[in-house]
Amino acid sequence: MQSVVRIVRSIFKEILIIFLLIFVINNYIGNVNVTINADAIGYYDYLPSIFIHHDLVRYNADQNNAPAKYERINPLGVYLSYKNFKVNRYLCGTAILESPFFFITCLSQGASADSHSGYERPYQRAIFYAAIFYLFLTIFLLKKLLEFYNLKGSTIVFVQLLLVLGTSVTDYVNYEAGFSHVYSLAAITAFIYFAKKYLLGRKYSDFLFTSALLGLIILIRPVNGIIVFIIPFLAGSFPKLREEFVFLFKKPLRIAAGILVILLIVSIQSMLWYLQTGEFLLYTYGDVGFDFLKPELVNVLFSYRKGLFVYTPVLMLAMTALIWLAVKRRYYELLTWLLIFFAATYVISSWKCWYYGGSFGLRAFIDYYAVFFLVFAIMFDKLSVWLKAIFVIPALFMIYMNIVQTYQFKEFILNYSEMNKEKYWTVFLKTDDKFKGLLWKKNYFYQYYLVTDEISIGDFSIPAETDSVILKVSTIGFKDIEKIKFFQVQLKYDFPVKNDSRIYFSIRDVKKDSLVCYADPYLLHFQESGFNKYQTGLYNFEPPLTLTNGEYEIKIVASSRSGKLDLHDVRLKAYKPI
Repeated sequence: MQSVVRIVRSIFKEILIIFLLIFVINNYIGNVNVTINADAIGYYDYLPSIFIHHDLVRYNADQNNAPAKYERINPLGVYLSYKNFKVNRYLCGTAILESPFFFITCLSQGASADSHSGYERPYQRAIFYAAIFYLFLTIFLLKKLLEFYNLKGSTIVFVQLLLVLGTSVTDYVNYEAGFSHVYSLAAITAFIYFAKKYLLGRKYSDFLFTSALLGLIILIRPVNGIIVFIIPFLAGSFPKLREEFVFLFKKPLRIAAGILVILLIVSIQSMLWYLQTGEFLLYTYGDVGFDFLKPELVNVLFSYRKGLFVYTPVLMLAMTALIWLAVKRRYYELLTWLLIFFAATYVISSWKCWYYGGSFGLRAFIDYYAVFFLVFAIMFDKLSVWLKAIFVIPALFMIYMNIVQTYQFKEFILNYSEMNKEKYWTVFLKTDDKFKGLLWKKNYFYQYYLVTDEISIGDFSIPAETDSVILKVSTIGFKDIEKIKFFQVQLKYDFPVKNDSRIYFSIRDVKKDSLVCYADPYLLHFQESGFNKYQTGLYNFEPPLTLTNGEYEIKIVASSRSGKLDLHDVRLKAYKPI
């Protein structure tokens, strides 16, 4: 009983922090039904593929002879055609860490290929719990690491809170819980902890644990093997680093054992490739790769599209520790920390898709958060109470900012890939419903379309709190009605940001008396160049079905909800492809 109490006491603060995160997710950000999406499908699918569908090796059959074998994996979009086989383009390390939660769910569901795909709601929740667990493990190991530096408990808790609530892990344990980054973060934090522990005690077991974790890190994301560059910083001084290398090279069997452990773990992926294709080494990312001659250093750190310090500004706060190290003349720690920072930044920014697709923030840096918070904690612990207050105040705002932006990303207020300066400040800290989808308007290349019909509707002055029909027209007489791709409502307005008015657009099949198309965007979504400026705005309405030569009724209603609404030069255009 005493041992249980001791364990609970040792992790009690971490449990409270995780419960605080869950409270924030449940009561503000909002839960999601799907945590296995996009890239996460590839990381995860090893589990249902092997243990539910039993189709990892594809029965050594090619697609032509056994097309049914591929009916499940083709729609997933994460399998690469390789010779006569289908190969998961993602590595299996994340799936290994997810597997305990997957197996528990399998047992509870009685899963089989006939009754479960492995993607039902219980499995989606299992990945949420997996991400939460590995985040808990991360902050626990971070605490144990910081205790090696004899830091105050209050410093450690503050840093843990910053990591959990002030960074993009808030999103990556919820909306994008299936992505590899929280799992990499846990593995890298564990590596740093055991590497430091080994440097302090030189225990053989710690060396093997460190080696095993490095193998796991590579198995999750191979480029993260550059975390070995943190070792000089952990050594604390150049004489200590040299001493450790001299000691290690006098132990060739220890080195050999470490290398063997790393290779054994990494070989898991090679065995999976061999079972699928008969080859041990593959490159499964196709034409996407690194261009080390053109690193996007500035973009990955500062761009509005995905910049690290734009979407995780608390890390900029952490970077002030470098100034402190310089002032304190702790040059060895400063230079060795910069070594791992620049190594990671250079590699991350050299990926050809430097913004890493559709996701929240610069996600590749999540894996290295412990590196940032380690140096920040060392500085923060040594500050006076007044100087600490100077950091705490902006840190609290950055936590608030991160939670809001996480909510914005989940609710389609922030665009997942195409942000820029204007878009960023347009929706900065905005959470009202009218901002949802504002930056997600579909782009049409108008050079590939022709206007088949255009109706000038005119000017309107609509009283407050009034729904006014501004157009009701039959499509009889419209040209090429069956070829029309979309309708465009165009108008001139000043788009004040506080306006809550809407435009209702509908197409009704007259003969069937049924709606073919209906949409009710906020008027703000018509703006093309920002708020609070007079401009020509537009919105395109694309019918879900191709219109026939029958008769349809198009109706446009303006609903004023923020005072009198003055619209000018309202027009309706119909477009067809050239």
